[in-house]
Amino acid sequence: MRQTGWIVGLVLGAALPAQQSAFDVASVKLTSHGRDAQGWSHSSIEIASPGRLVATNASMDECIRWAYDVKDYQVSGPSWLNTDEASYDIEAKASPDTPKTEMRKMLQTLLAQRFHLALHREERILPVYELVLGKGSQKFATAADDGHSSTRSIGGHVTAHNISMNEWAYQLSRYMKQPVFNKTGLEGKFDLKLDYQTDRNDEGLPSLFTALQEQLGLKLEATKAPVEVLVIEHAERVPSGN
Repeated sequence: MRQTGWIVGLVLGAALPAQQSAFDVASVKLTSHGRDAQGWSHSSIEIASPGRLVATNASMDECIRWAYDVKDYQVSGPSWLNTDEASYDIEAKASPDTPKTEMRKMLQTLLAQRFHLALHREERILPVYELVLGKGSQKFATAADDGHSSTRSIGGHVTAHNISMNEWAYQLSRYMKQPVFNKTGLEGKFDLKLDYQTDRNDEGLPSLFTALQEQLGLKLEATKAPVEVLVIEHAERVPSGN
């Protein structure tokens, strides 16, 4: 589900300079693909083929995160950045040999040109969780192959394959709705399964904190830490013409 919010902090820098990299051609359309019967909305941003970026039903928040390579909790702005009423289909093309890092810069340029996006960076002291090893041994296995990482989540039922502890910490940050940092010291990739209680009729299941300890041998510890945040100063909902 989509969420965002405002946080107040200390400004550390001026507005980010406009990027010079740009796509050869780009189509940007305001659209909405709706939600399924369970209330979920599908969206994606990917390099579909060399030099070709495709975003489907992506919110402005998702576009900003992909362009600047930041996490959910690192974008602060008005609530419309993450709503169905402001979702976009984007198809943009560049040279087939364009690296992903350059494609990100090109999307930054596109957002500035088509949406007049303006933002700056701040460092804020935020409540966070640290993911650490709990009492006893870990209760999950090292991944048996070198395939792609994947995570499937339906309510409080989560199955993760071939993911690192850094990736798992980020997944937990989405459930906790605040930053989670990996402090386990574990290297490598793992297969994990977790069942915990949410607000979606998972009665009888333990809380996320209890499930992590009992099912995986992991623990979340609350603390505070500096986090770099992108503060959105201005963005327009309707993109300029193609």
